[in-house]
Amino acid sequence: MKFIIILMIIISFYCLSGCNNNPVSNTDWRSTTLFQKPGLIDSLIGTCSAYLIHTIPLDSLDFRNYRNISFNLDAMTDGDLSGLSIYYVRADTSVYLVNLNGQNEISNTKFISMPSPKIKDKLFMRLKLFASVCTGENYHLTVRDLRISGY
Repeated sequence: MKFIIILMIIISFYCLSGCNNNPVSNTDWRSTTLFQKPGLIDSLIGTCSAYLIHTIPLDSLDFRNYRNISFNLDAMTDGDLSGLSIYYVRADTSVYLVNLNGQNEISNTKFISMPSPKIKDKLFMRLKLFASVCTGENYHLTVRDLRISGY
């Protein structure tokens, strides 16, 4: 009986002292949606001779209190020289957070995570539609369902 009581005290002491020193905190993994635009954001259609560029202002976002940020999006293109970028402007220079080029990068990217740039600034999205091969068909670049999160 004394053995069981001593064992219970040791286990209780271990849990009280060891369980509180957990180096992984649940707050490190909590994400906050900073920007969300469901549905179609933009769609470009052109021929191989067209070089189309659209710049879309997104919103002013504050990344200063986040360790990491993530971008979720649904994009598709069949233009091999197309581009999709998300950036902010600092001293008349574009600073790219996301810069996807070509069909493989744009059409196969759904989630991008990176360290936070620790800024509060206006973000822009730039779409560039271009193809190197003329097939006589139209080329497309479509972006849908953008969500930007901080965690």
